[in-house]
Amino acid sequence: MMTLPNSVPDWDVAAQCFLNALVRETKDWQLTQGQPAELIIPLDEKQVIYFNISYISSTQHHRYTFPAYLMAHGTKQPIDFATVTRLIIKKLQQQHSLADSGCDVFYQRVMESHRYTQQAIEARHDWTRLRDKPLNFAEAEQALLVGHAFHPAPKSHEPFTAQEAERYLPDFAPRFPLRWFAVAQSQIAGDSLHLNLQQRLTRFVAENAPELLSELSDTHWLFPLHPWQAEYLLQQDGCQQLLVNGLLRDLGEAGAFWLPTTSSRSLYCATSRDMIKFSLSVRLTNSVRTLSVKEVKRGMRLAHLAQTEGWQTLQTHFPTFRVMQEDGWAGLKDLQGNIMEESLFVLRENLLFEQPHSQTNVLVSLTQSAADGGDSLLASAVKRLSERLRITHQQAAHAWVEAYCQQVLKPLFTVEADYGLVLLAHQQNILVDMQQDLPVGLIYRDCQGSAFMPHAQGWLDTIGEAQAENVFTREQLLRYFPYYLLVNSTFAVTAALGAAGFDSEANLMALVGNQLKALRKDVTHKTCLDYVLDSPHWNVKGNFFCYLHDHNENTIVDPAVIYFDFVNPLLAQED
Repeated sequence: MMTLPNSVPDWDVAAQCFLNALVRETKDWQLTQGQPAELIIPLDEKQVIYFNISYISSTQHHRYTFPAYLMAHGTKQPIDFATVTRLIIKKLQQQHSLADSGCDVFYQRVMESHRYTQQAIEARHDWTRLRDKPLNFAEAEQALLVGHAFHPAPKSHEPFTAQEAERYLPDFAPRFPLRWFAVAQSQIAGDSLHLNLQQRLTRFVAENAPELLSELSDTHWLFPLHPWQAEYLLQQDGCQQLLVNGLLRDLGEAGAFWLPTTSSRSLYCATSRDMIKFSLSVRLTNSVRTLSVKEVKRGMRLAHLAQTEGWQTLQTHFPTFRVMQEDGWAGLKDLQGNIMEESLFVLRENLLFEQPHSQTNVLVSLTQSAADGGDSLLASAVKRLSERLRITHQQAAHAWVEAYCQQVLKPLFTVEADYGLVLLAHQQNILVDMQQDLPVGLIYRDCQGSAFMPHAQGWLDTIGEAQAENVFTREQLLRYFPYYLLVNSTFAVTAALGAAGFDSEANLMALVGNQLKALRKDVTHKTCLDYVLDSPHWNVKGNFFCYLHDHNENTIVDPAVIYFDFVNPLLAQED
C-alpha cells in the first residue's frame, strides 16, 4: 500500500470532487465536529479511512486537507488518493455486486481525471493572477480548472490524447483555427432564422476565414468543423464516400483563432458575430458530446419564439435577462440523404460581440474551489466589492447573493411559472453580467436545455409548434429544474461564500429562501416554487453512481434512474 507521509499536497481539488460526489450519494459515513473535523468512511469491520476537513458544508461542498489516513489493525497511516480510490471501489463493488471490468475502467478514468486536473493546474501557473481584477468573458471561460464539483472524474475526456487535451480543452487556455471543407450544397442540411442557410454560412466564412471566399460557389458551400471532429469524421464511411464522389473537399485549417469555452465543444472568437457549438465525439464526464437534430431544432424553436409579442412582454418585465439564441444550424448528409449527427453544429448569437471586455462571467468558474486552496474567484470579487463600497465582507456577500437572486433566480423561476418556458440553467450555462463585481443581468446559454410546460401551449401555437417534443410533465420539471438552478448553481454560490468565511451557508441560503418566498406570491403557476419551498426532499442527479455504472446520460432510456432523494437544504436550515 502506498504511503506518502511528506510529499502529498494538503489541497487536492480533484480528490475533493470525488469525495463530495460520494458523500452526497451514500450514507455510510460520519462527520465529526472536532479540531480538526473529520470525515470517517468505514470500509469493513477492521478498516476505516479518515479525512481531515477544513470546511464543513451543509450542501456537501466540504473542503479536505490531505493526506487521508487508513486505520487498520490498530495502526493509522497516511495514504495517497490512488489507494483511497481503490479501497472505496472495492467496498462499493462488494456492496453493489459490480463486475471487475467495470470497476477497473472506473478506477482508470478517476485516476486519469485526477492526473489531468493536476497537469492543467501546473500548466496554468498564472491562474492566481485571475483573482486580481474583474474578468472578461474569455478569461472566465478558461478559468475553470476543476470541473464538476460533484463528480468522481470531472476532467475525463476519452479518447483525447494528452496532446489533444492541451490543444482543445479550455483548462490549458488554447486557441486554434477551424478546419474547413468545400461541400456540395446537396449534402448540407440546416436552417437559419434571419438569413437563409447559404447567406448565413457565407457570412460566417467572410467574418472568420475570408481567405477562403474564393472557394465558394453556388454549388459548393464552405462548412466549418472542430479540427478534432474533422479528423474523426474523415475516418467514417459517410464522409469517405463524400470524398470519393467529389462532394466534399478538405481545405485544411484556416482563419481566425477560436478558444474553447467551459463546455469544450462550444467555441468563442471575439470578432465573430456567432459562437459555434459542435458535435464532439468525446466523452466528457457523463456524456458523449454529440448533438442531435432534435436538439438543434430546439434552438430554432426558441429563436422563433423570441420574435413573438409574448417574448417582448417577457423582456419588458426582465430587461436585463437575455438568451443566447441558437438561430442557425448545419450538418452533413451522407449519400443516402441521412444527416450525420456527428457533423452537426449550431451557430449561437454572440451577445458579447459589442462588449468583449465586459465582466460577463460563467458561474461555474466563479464558484469553483481554487486550485491552491485560496479564495475562489467569487470570493475575490466580493472582497473587491466590499472594498469599493466600504462595507464588511458579510455585507458585500449579502449584496451579491441578493443581486444574484434578483438577476438570475427571479427571471428564470418567473419565466417557467408565468410563461411555461423551462431553461435548465446549471452553472455552466449561467453567465452573470456584472458591473464592478455586482450582478446586473443574466445571459442564459445552451438552448438544447430548454423545454416547455403545458401552459406554454398557446404561446407555442403562435409559431406553429403546439406539438413540440420538449414539453415537460410536472415530474420532469420538478426533477430537473430545481436540481440545475438551485443545487448545481445557487448552492455553489452560497457554499463558495460560506467557505470564504463571509457568513454561514445557513444564513446565505436563508436569503435565497426569503427571495423565493416573496417571488411565490407574484407568479401564476406555483407548482415549482411550492415544491422547492415545501417539499422535504428534492430529486437530485447522482453523478458518482451514474459514472460508476457507465451510463451515457444523453442516451439513457429513463434518466430518472440516476436521480436520488436529497434533503431540501432550504427546509433543513429552518429546522
